[in-house]
Amino acid sequence: MFDVVCIGSATQDVFIKSDLTKIIRLSDVVSHREFLCYDYGSKVNIDNILFLTGGGASNTAVSFARLGLSAAFVGKVGKSDDAGAKVIGELKSEGVDVRFAAFSNTYGTGYSVILVSYEGDRTALTFRGANNALDETDIDPSIFAQTRWLYLSGLSGRAAEMAAVLARKARDHGVRIAMNPGSSQLKTKMKGMAEILALTDVLILNREEAELLTGLQSVRNYVDSQKCTLCGRCIDACHEGIFYEAGGGVTARTAELCKRCGNCMKACPKDAIIVEPWTYNMNEILRAVIAAGVRLVAVTDGRAGAQASDGRDLYFFPAYAAPTIDTLGAGDAFGSAFVAGIIRGEGTSKALQLGAANGSSVVRYFGAKPGLLARDEIEDFIKDKSAEEAYYVRTVPLDRSAVK
Repeated sequence: MFDVVCIGSATQDVFIKSDLTKIIRLSDVVSHREFLCYDYGSKVNIDNILFLTGGGASNTAVSFARLGLSAAFVGKVGKSDDAGAKVIGELKSEGVDVRFAAFSNTYGTGYSVILVSYEGDRTALTFRGANNALDETDIDPSIFAQTRWLYLSGLSGRAAEMAAVLARKARDHGVRIAMNPGSSQLKTKMKGMAEILALTDVLILNREEAELLTGLQSVRNYVDSQKCTLCGRCIDACHEGIFYEAGGGVTARTAELCKRCGNCMKACPKDAIIVEPWTYNMNEILRAVIAAGVRLVAVTDGRAGAQASDGRDLYFFPAYAAPTIDTLGAGDAFGSAFVAGIIRGEGTSKALQLGAANGSSVVRYFGAKPGLLARDEIEDFIKDKSAEEAYYVRTVPLDRSAVK
């Protein structure tokens, strides 16, 4: 019996880093967007190039295996190309069961060229290849009787169309479902994903994906004006001077000043502080996902940490500080470690810490797999980091976040 079977993509990844990359940032009072670019028509020198493997199912299967869980990979690669052989060989070497892998005579293994900025963030140029050809005929029906959990990640093409079918079969066999949907699924919005969301136990998204799915925007809104009585206690409690009175209400300065101490929320007698200013207010997004039937949702936001909700409580956890080399695979690292914590019955708070630790480790390396932590390593990481700084999981009741 497997702890988890990972279904999704596998790729050959080529990482290209250039310090000549430019980043354009556009911000307004409620949103922030970034664009990676190069001088048009120019010849750009490359500082580093690496050939590794990736893909959502490949990455998460390796992560689960390193964390001590029994994991199997279900994905499709080219039957006769070197990239497919490398993917399967690496999975075997990590202790992942590959007997359910599928091979295509028509399409080559998926391939990605990852353009990495000087800050470590990236843009990926992706050839889906055999990943798009994965369909129901490639799924051995016996697999549903051989696993406790199914982890669905980044399904595209025909694979995206069968996601709900897989979820129904899993639920019929008592298998729990974790999902990190791909862009093809997210573009169908809540309506298009209604069936599979209602069957999902754990949903993993980043902030941009959550906004795309729900059609809602995360906001820099920290104070519920309907509850605030202008008592000034949050202003007095914040030693960084983030909160101030203006226009007949209390507002907050830039999030970069926030030290994540939680004093503002503790001081407010009316629970008017919705979230601490180090993070975005994603409460409407979280509520919408829970209302769709998801049992537990976690949303990551890079350096702004992660949030989660189970419909009763909201959980907030800041990102561990880390020197960032490359962010590709951080989402898979977070999602797999978060779900591993849930599979082990360790609760949402511990799962957030595990996910944040694994993601923080992965961004220190090029590629999605080199930084994945083993079980003892991830516990040591959390212990060491907690000793350095006051990292914590903040938990508040869901109804505290209501904005009228």
